[in-house]
Amino acid sequence: MLKKWHITIALGLLCMVILAGAIVALQIRNTQSAGSTFPKMESADTLHVYDIRNDSAEAKLAALTLQGLINQSSAEVYVLTREKNLDQLWLDQSGKSYTPVTLVAGSNPGLRTMYRDYQSLIDKLIVWEGSKDWTFNIALMKGALEAGLPVTDGIRSSLISEFGNQTVEDIRSNWKGRVDAYKWAVEHLMPSLDKRILFSAGLRLPDWVGYPWNIFDYAVASKSFTFYLDPRNPDEYEAMKHIIQEGGYQPGTAVLGYAPNADDLNEYTNPLGVGYVVSDFFSNGSVWSSFKNKIYTQPAGVAVKAEPGKVYVSITASDGDNLQYAQQLMDYFQDPAKGDVPVGITIAPVLRELGSPILDYLYAEKGENIELVAGPSGYQFIYPNHYSIHGYETWLNENKKWLTDAGVHTANVWRIPLNSVYHKQMVDSLAGSGVTGILRGDDVQPINAYHGIYTMSQGNMLTRDGDIYSILSSVSEDREHPVFYNLYPILAFYGVDDTGKAVFFERLKDEVARLQQDFPGKYVFLKPQDLVATLDKLNTDIEGVSFEADNSSAETLYLYEDNHSAMDGGYRYADGDASWIYKFDLADDIEQATLTLDLGGDYEVDVSKDGTSWRAAARANGNMNRTTLDNDLADWLTNNPSKTLYVRFKSGNPQGENGMILYYNSLKLLY
Repeated sequence: MLKKWHITIALGLLCMVILAGAIVALQIRNTQSAGSTFPKMESADTLHVYDIRNDSAEAKLAALTLQGLINQSSAEVYVLTREKNLDQLWLDQSGKSYTPVTLVAGSNPGLRTMYRDYQSLIDKLIVWEGSKDWTFNIALMKGALEAGLPVTDGIRSSLISEFGNQTVEDIRSNWKGRVDAYKWAVEHLMPSLDKRILFSAGLRLPDWVGYPWNIFDYAVASKSFTFYLDPRNPDEYEAMKHIIQEGGYQPGTAVLGYAPNADDLNEYTNPLGVGYVVSDFFSNGSVWSSFKNKIYTQPAGVAVKAEPGKVYVSITASDGDNLQYAQQLMDYFQDPAKGDVPVGITIAPVLRELGSPILDYLYAEKGENIELVAGPSGYQFIYPNHYSIHGYETWLNENKKWLTDAGVHTANVWRIPLNSVYHKQMVDSLAGSGVTGILRGDDVQPINAYHGIYTMSQGNMLTRDGDIYSILSSVSEDREHPVFYNLYPILAFYGVDDTGKAVFFERLKDEVARLQQDFPGKYVFLKPQDLVATLDKLNTDIEGVSFEADNSSAETLYLYEDNHSAMDGGYRYADGDASWIYKFDLADDIEQATLTLDLGGDYEVDVSKDGTSWRAAARANGNMNRTTLDNDLADWLTNNPSKTLYVRFKSGNPQGENGMILYYNSLKLLY
């Protein structure tokens, strides 16, 4: 007896989608990756540890650049500079042999002890001026190439007074401003610098006079071009553009550090083929880069059965994509409540090369209820809709490799309009990478199932305790469909209390418990990859489905391709060259079905077994009125073991204005 199948497609309203919650075990292959994108320092057998936390801001900057000079040949100096003793905790976690160095007494003990021990490596002191921030960057680059130590005049005086005469180069009055200084650096320093990466890093106020950035050791050790320019200033943007173009940086190059215009540096560097790795307070980069590259895996997402009347929630905590916050995750992972609620934590896949011990720890400690998710927008932070058209394919190829080797199944992406060329190219590039879901951070849109990878809204950015309860308690269940929702708490705000203590997992546990108590049985919390797997299960071996034609998630879950179709009055239509395709994976024992369509206009409907070879199912044949048509699909189900059907809708007259219309009662597949 033949099993028959009935499916009503009535595209309906669904909020957002995000499911997950599987078992995630740790697997690490301790093999050296072939090649390196980032400059790698030579590993030293033992680290010499200097504590510079009690030094002045000017002394810290000198100590960090001195660390970079020393580590150019062998990464043997590690400094303690971050608050909360994080540098020491990570050092202990790394398993590296180390020797703490006893510091001299008096002011600036860290710098003075380092200078005492490594004075022989310094050929000169290069004097810079804080009120002329560009002089620090020029001194940093000159020093990296010429064994020069950047110092303020006060530090110069104290070092010479204590340790004897040293050659001095004073550059404080060499240029009239930033643009002039960096133009000189492009001509005189750029040819000798490493071209794999570059840095946006400098003397941001008020940071540097109190707690300077930490990234400078790696800038010096890697001998990379280091600028600090505000691209919102037209002259400074032109200077930045000149640096990138004259340096010949290839598509996929990363700029590390941070910028005066924060994340929106992407708007200026992406068109030039340069992405962003935020890392201003990333400490000891010259040491972390000396560890071996590694490859990581996470088990694939596991689906649950999605039931109508329930809300499936995925929570992805942000900030770990920033290298400095990845170092801070150790604080969060000490919370006893870690793992009590399924959650995604963003990471930077580039730590495979820039800090594999950090990823080792996160993978080892995350347990079964935490998924490591790629932060925006994969291996680099980019705005895809700003990225170089000619370089985007190169970026996508590199991104696929990085996400695969980092074991990532879910990635956050910003500034990627749905169904745009950038979105479609990204989805197609991820085939075979293990990535099954994209969390899109721009606006609220329904689920997009383009080519089998699910793009969902990342959801509300949360900053305060109570936000999770407040938002989810207002999400209504749907008695006909499961509802999916994602949330995006920011660890730097939501995740800490008034004293700065890391309380993310504790707060998350308390809020979820309150929701479960007040709304028993309503919410199911899943990791992002498991939510994606649950979505895919809804779309596999279908035995019945119903949705309304209103561009809701209930419809778009089956929308395999959308080539510029549009919505009007609750129905979908395609004029001109526009078209769309639904994909239906029917239960494997279905052998007979009827396609019933509520449509009008000048329509053409085709059906395919593979999405490539099409045969006509319905044509307008001059009848432009709204009508209901039945189409026997038995021929398409014959010799079709997967029972997969693709249904394509397009205008029968691409040159005309009255194209294909699928009305809100839309489509039924009857068995």
